[in-house]
This record gives sequence, structure tokens and C-alpha cells, in this order.
Amino acid sequence: MCVWKGLSIERIASRRHQHRPLRSLSSQPSVSPPPPPPQSFDIGGGQLLLAGVGTRAKAAVVKIYGAGYYASEKVLKEAATKSGGKGVAKEVIKGGGTQAVVLTFAMGIGAGKVAEALSGVGGVAPDVITTFQKLLLDGMGGSMKKGESMTLEFGPRGEVVLVTVRGKKVGEMKDKALHAGLKEMYLGAKPVSQTLVRDMDVRVPQIEER
Repeated sequence: MCVWKGLSIERIASRRHQHRPLRSLSSQPSVSPPPPPPQSFDIGGGQLLLAGVGTRAKAAVVKIYGAGYYASEKVLKEAATKSGGKGVAKEVIKGGGTQAVVLTFAMGIGAGKVAEALSGVGGVAPDVITTFQKLLLDGMGGSMKKGESMTLEFGPRGEVVLVTVRGKKVGEMKDKALHAGLKEMYLGAKPVSQTLVRDMDVRVPQIEER
């Protein structure tokens, strides 16, 4: 029998075929879903109603934040009527008025990653993107913690974006392309949260029936 460094060929082969035990699934890190957003909230221009709820996830598994989209009752009822309950998001974009998206984080994440993601809109001048990123970074500090929220409020005239972090206004931008791009990010043809858009098709027609 051939022996190499004190081990027989049979013993070496046996060791090669031994499988390492898999870690228990319960030992894997998990991220709990963010808390549900409120059904409405008040702004300077009146009350906005919750139009849809969704999640932004990485690789469709890790939930980064929950998104609640808001618009006025008038805009939502008109969107429901015009869409017939399908493609509501497209009609909400057209509806105008003050709208907002509230992001509630389901995990801790660096401010740089959040700013980079939210400024990833096309058709916006580079200097506007740079200013917007700085506004976000300064407003968030080093990071967003689990359970903390950020609100992007879209002004009724299609140009002002007001940013609130942890309930405190941190600044605003006045740029039509940025305003349109951010709304498109959540309600457009390629939304960052498909679950948000699908939920609007269910939730908004119920508002119309009130």
C-alpha cells in the first residue's frame, strides 16, 4: 500500500469526500421588513393619501427600504378613473399636485450609497446631480439606520424637490429634470420597486370608491 506523509491513499480519498457541514439557515443574517407607512400625512398644501407601498430590494432578497408613495385624493381618484385600475402609476405622474415618497430603511446603510442611488437619474445636468448628492449627504450624516426615514416631496409646479431626513427638512432643489426623473424612478416604466407600482393598481381604485 502506498503511503504519503503517513496517510494511506484510501484515507486521503476518504478525507477528500468528506463534506463540510452547512451552516444552519437560522445563523444567516436576516433583515426584517420596514414598518408600514402611515395612511396619510399633512403637508403645507393639504393632506396626501397613501397611494401604494413597495420595497426596494437587493437581488430580490435583501430589503433595503420600504417605499410609500403619496398624492392628493383628487389626483388619485382621477388616476383610478382614467386607468381603469391598470397602469395607475402612469396617471398619477400626469396628475400633478404635490406628491411624495417616504423611504423607511429596513437596514443600516451608508449615506454615500443612498445618495448615489437617488441621484442615478438620467437627463439631469451634472452640476445639479452634484448639488443634490451633497444635499443628501449633508442631510443624512454618515448613514441611515434601520427604522429611520427620508421623504422626497415633489412640488405641485413640477420643479421643486424638498428633502426631509428623520423628520427634519434638510434642503430643496429646484430643477424640472430632477423632479421628473425622481418621480420616474418610482412610478415610471422601469421603477426601482415593482411591488410599489403593482400595489397602486390595487390600492388607488379603493380610494375612488370612498
